[in-house]
Amino acid sequence: MKKWFAGILFAVLLSITSVYIFIPSKIAVSNVRFVLAYQNGVLRFFNDSAKFNNWWKSVAATNGNGYNYKGYDYHITRVLSNVVEIRISSPAINTLSTFISLSYYLDSSVIQWGTEINAPLNPIERIKRYNEAKEMKRSMSGLMDMLKTYLDNSANLYGIVVKEIHLKDSLLISTKIKTDKYPSISEIYGQVEKLKEYAASNHASPTDYPMLNVTKIDDKNYQVMVGLPINLKIKETADISIKKMPYLKSMFVSTIKGGSYSISDGFKKLNKYLMDSKRATPAIPFELLITDRPKEPDTSKWVTQLYMPVM
Repeated sequence: MKKWFAGILFAVLLSITSVYIFIPSKIAVSNVRFVLAYQNGVLRFFNDSAKFNNWWKSVAATNGNGYNYKGYDYHITRVLSNVVEIRISSPAINTLSTFISLSYYLDSSVIQWGTEINAPLNPIERIKRYNEAKEMKRSMSGLMDMLKTYLDNSANLYGIVVKEIHLKDSLLISTKIKTDKYPSISEIYGQVEKLKEYAASNHASPTDYPMLNVTKIDDKNYQVMVGLPINLKIKETADISIKKMPYLKSMFVSTIKGGSYSISDGFKKLNKYLMDSKRATPAIPFELLITDRPKEPDTSKWVTQLYMPVM
């Protein structure tokens, strides 16, 4: 009988001891995600209260000044550069958590969200608190998964979808003109036709859409460069030059729908993306004129690809 009782007592003591060994006095709850976004873009999102709160509203129910997701209330208390403080509460838990964004590698960042919960001395209550922490972690994890999906999409941070491509071998003929105002469609496509005719006269054919760069020289004048990718190397003239596009050079590319305002706005957003990438651009950006603009008077239907060379 004594041995039997001693065995039960030992098992109970071992179980209680195990609770204290495996459940510390401070239970750490942490979630980490790697996102395909530059850190500056992520930080700008966190510090833009309107965008950040709009994201919360899209994934969680509003609850007073905060949000509720899977049984837990979330209230943003402070935003300090790369740190966001969020209070998490439920009938059983009330804790202040910290959300941090860190640069990881080139075009990637790390987002980490964590907190610590005090565990009671009572072993039964300690187990309850541990289970509550696991439930809270599941709620936080669901939010983190949705945030990663959101941040992975460049359109959510910059307003445009940006991809990086590598150029293939290609030849380009180009010509330049100067204008005292932003070039008209007829001026641009007059140069396009000039290049097409010259290519045809030399038995060459276009391999892609026409390319355009408009640079403002001063308050009144613009330099307009029009290019045409072709399949053969042909002779240059006094006003038509030929060059080989650098093989495997990197480009940031974004497709824009709309007229001159949309294209200009697209370049501004692409420049912001470039700044966040902290990479240099070795050449001028250009437009690829997908839509034949003289044949489409409705500018809202124009499709243009914006190219930004990067190193």
